[in-house]
Amino acid sequence: MDINIHTDYARNAKLEKQLSQALNIKHLYILREPVSPSKLQGVLTSFAANQVQAAIAQSHVVGLPWGETVFAVLDTFSLQEADDLTFTQYLGENMKYRSSSVSMRMVQKAASSYDAGYTTIPGPLYIVNDQVRQGLIQEPSMTEAFENAAQMDMLLSGLGTIESINAIPAWRSAKEAIFPGVDLDQVAGMAFGRPYDINGNFLIDQANDKTFSLPLEQILQVPRRFAVVQRRSKASAALGALRGAFLPT
Repeated sequence: MDINIHTDYARNAKLEKQLSQALNIKHLYILREPVSPSKLQGVLTSFAANQVQAAIAQSHVVGLPWGETVFAVLDTFSLQEADDLTFTQYLGENMKYRSSSVSMRMVQKAASSYDAGYTTIPGPLYIVNDQVRQGLIQEPSMTEAFENAAQMDMLLSGLGTIESINAIPAWRSAKEAIFPGVDLDQVAGMAFGRPYDINGNFLIDQANDKTFSLPLEQILQVPRRFAVVQRRSKASAALGALRGAFLPT
């Protein structure tokens, strides 16, 4: 697992060692804070882009989600060539259609850096009606993306919080239906569209999972899983994800 905490290109070897031992992480990069705070975004995206593109070079099917930080990383990609590479969505849209960082644009943007193919899942992230959700997966417009997602050998993700749900009116007003039986006060973060607690336990079971997505158990079998996190407000989300080993070590 590569956990990249980006603050400056000068690495903090002491903290890297402490966290690696405490969390059993083989590959950990902690970078010092830049002198100018305005450089933070550039440091994060350029460093993460280098790490992600190195992994893409060893991959054939790469899954992409949505999110402003992930979009910024893709925006820093260098142009490269790939003979056998496909980018695919592995979960539905976050409904931020005024944003440049919706997932459909993500796969298009990444593919353009490699002159590669891509597939999309033109549906919402959450579908409460179980029959509708299962039926849509079988629709011809969806099947290719889900088939590609099942073949992913790498995926990129962000980590969210419950506030990322509250920020979208359609989800905010339907949280109880989307996450039935979940104590929302226990949510430390959101990964792959699913809530989890500070100890890294997913709070939604398969029977109640309303996420329009590749099943969680299949996502967690993808051999390379990268998460990019930027804001300090997501510290609890990052800690829960590390404790839950959502990213392979």
